[in-house]
Amino acid sequence: MHTDNNIHQLHSHENTTSQNSPSDYGHNGYQKHSVSSMGNAVNQMDSSSPPMSKHSLLQFAMQHFRNDGEDIKIKRNDVRSSDNNLHVDLVKWQGHPLQAPLLRLPPDLTNLALECFDCILRYCGDLIPDPELTEVKCVYTVLMHCHKHLILRDEVYCQLIKQTTSNRSPCSESAQRAWRLLSILAAYFGCSDALRPYLIEHLTSAASDRHRSCHGTAAVCLTNLRKTARCGGRKNVPSVEEVTAVSAGRSARRQIYRLPGGAERIVNTRCSTVVGDVIIELCSLLGIEIPAEQQEFSLYCIVQGDAFTMPLAADEYILDVTTELLKSGQPFYLIFCRSVWHFPLKRDPAPTPLYIEVLFNQVAPDYLEGLLLELPNGGAPTPDYIRDMARIAAILHRAADLNHLPAMKEIKFLLPKPALSLRELRPAQWVALVQSAWPSIAGLSPIQVKAQFLNVLSSWPLFGSSFFAVKRVWSEEALPEEVSPMWRELILALNRRGVLFLDPNTHETLQHWPFNEVISTRKVRSEDGALFLDMKVGNLLQQRVIRVQTEQAHEISRLVRQYITMAQAQLRERRE
Repeated sequence: MHTDNNIHQLHSHENTTSQNSPSDYGHNGYQKHSVSSMGNAVNQMDSSSPPMSKHSLLQFAMQHFRNDGEDIKIKRNDVRSSDNNLHVDLVKWQGHPLQAPLLRLPPDLTNLALECFDCILRYCGDLIPDPELTEVKCVYTVLMHCHKHLILRDEVYCQLIKQTTSNRSPCSESAQRAWRLLSILAAYFGCSDALRPYLIEHLTSAASDRHRSCHGTAAVCLTNLRKTARCGGRKNVPSVEEVTAVSAGRSARRQIYRLPGGAERIVNTRCSTVVGDVIIELCSLLGIEIPAEQQEFSLYCIVQGDAFTMPLAADEYILDVTTELLKSGQPFYLIFCRSVWHFPLKRDPAPTPLYIEVLFNQVAPDYLEGLLLELPNGGAPTPDYIRDMARIAAILHRAADLNHLPAMKEIKFLLPKPALSLRELRPAQWVALVQSAWPSIAGLSPIQVKAQFLNVLSSWPLFGSSFFAVKRVWSEEALPEEVSPMWRELILALNRRGVLFLDPNTHETLQHWPFNEVISTRKVRSEDGALFLDMKVGNLLQQRVIRVQTEQAHEISRLVRQYITMAQAQLRERRE
């Protein structure tokens, strides 16, 4: 059954220089600014540099930096004004604290903005060290303020662009550390739409110039920023341990991911790593390179004590998940497995051993539970089924790396549970059948027989199914409306054929809807807390709603949508 029981079985650095002399940054109010063109804005004052670009920081500063009365007397749209040197000074490095935020901020955030800049100065070595403000505490303070106050993120981005522009600090590591801090911020938080083009230009300009020592870190910043734009940035406050690592330049940690069967793989997990990244990397180990096929795999977080679990969303940050669980002291592990079976088994080119291991260990528990076995009318399986089960029993014996002829005491654990209670076949008959299949199996390696196990079962109609125990409203259509429907326990199976309702004992298909007849799904919770899934099926002319009661309504609905999406994509490919 598709429950947790089955799921269980930085960088190079940069220092930019300028011929401009350090300027006085004692002004109190600056208009809100964008980050990406700081370098271009400053360099355009140099006769040897190209003209100021469309998205220079100077442009952004004139529109968005604070402008308190007489401090800045510049025509906002007159970039050629003789006074634009004032704005140029505002977007270059300075080695002492700000007197006011760079952007127009609410008064209650002024002190926090100034505290962030002080932390930046201390982290970069531009202020005398304070025993109370360690490097880690400086980084943590900046991240905490940005996490709590979204409006501060643009301010801090602007402060860091400022500190990575024309940095002439007497501290040799100042520019390098400012770029590192900028890459850390970009890994956690995005910026506003107004600031983004300026920030991107600032980063792109540095990343594309290999003569600048910071170009590698700037490239990391760009990658991180694109990730936060796509995935939304970190949702939870990072742990002190994580901040300690990233502030010291250790950008990745070794995170263990389990595979079906108990095997483990370690994937270097960064503060910006999302679930989708891990799935792609693990799929690559399995030899699965097609993006659509990679979407069949999911990453689950199994928390001790939880009866059911949902897969983690592809854009969810791994360290957001693990940090919260570690903080609460809840035992957990992350497991990678296949949740959708739209694509057929890989045969050509030959699948990797890890691919075989993962699928074998995922399918075997369902097989031994008997979920894949159909017993028409409650009787004996067909001769083909019996022959397959005998061969699979021999395969499972060899898959355990055993070399001796399987005996009765072992065979009873190698057959599906329903097979043991069949009256038509006595134990001695099963022994004879399994032992007759053994000679063709005995000489194969464990990985070879596991591949055979998958190949044999792939012809069974229920192979590649996800199974869910449900209760559904069951009533014959011919019954009068006043007759109350009854709840009946069933097994709901999802596979590439569609949605199937199975008899819980014989696994015969009682009702079946292909995915092109599934119109929609809707989750409903009753007043007493019970969770239901309403599934509308049919066509344009005739439709009906099927209601099932299950605590796994969310997962069923997700898988149905995924199957429909994949089937529609395949149909489009055929038409093209």
